[in-house]
Amino acid sequence: MGKIFKITLSIFVVLATALFAVEVFSLPKVTPELKAGAQEYYNNECKACHRWGRKFAAPPMKENVAQYAEKPEEMVKYLMHPTPKHPDIWPAMEITPLTEDQAKMMTAWLLYILDNPEDPGRPK
Repeated sequence: MGKIFKITLSIFVVLATALFAVEVFSLPKVTPELKAGAQEYYNNECKACHRWGRKFAAPPMKENVAQYAEKPEEMVKYLMHPTPKHPDIWPAMEITPLTEDQAKMMTAWLLYILDNPEDPGRPK
């Protein structure tokens, strides 16, 4: 084999490996178990300040979630690394950053609730 062919083949292998190594973002399926876990987390960690459709001690959760409807990966990142979005209006959230699994669970459930507002488990 010629030197140029070997170099070209090496570059192709490196690029193909990088292409297939890219991790695809996905959220877990919303199951009854996921709903129960997310509802418990919401009731213990979010409900003290957030209400679904109205202002309380924090902005309405529905409005927060709607901002991420087309970019759920950003919501996961935010829940893992919460930073104040409107410190001039609302105090910073006092939560422990979620793990990736927790953030994906909450994102999947909150987006599900946004799309299924009649779900009996929807926050009030």
